[in-house]
Amino acid sequence: MITREQIEEIQTESREKGVSIKKLLEEKGIPAHQYFWWKRKYSKQEVAAGFLPVAGTMPPAVMSMASGAGNSHGKSKADPAGENWMSIELRTVSGTDMRIQGGLTPAMVYTILKSL
Repeated sequence: MITREQIEEIQTESREKGVSIKKLLEEKGIPAHQYFWWKRKYSKQEVAAGFLPVAGTMPPAVMSMASGAGNSHGKSKADPAGENWMSIELRTVSGTDMRIQGGLTPAMVYTILKSL
């Protein structure tokens, strides 16, 4: 059995060393099929109410977004930059929470999600 914490450690080490997950697993003597089976199992588990799974992340993350009053469809005449007041809450399955609030453009939200 591979724990969520071990999967998170492998992901972090892979990013820090700049090596592929498969190569790192080979170095550690962990069968790739076992790692990916547990990764898939954890990613399919239920997430807290009000949160949406963010696909393609590992460790799995969930996200909740709330838009503030005003324009919720992007650009408007009053706001040429397309910024909306938003609150984005991210939570990994290991329990790490993060909240980002403020005027965010679609590009900023994309960048945040891409960095997961």
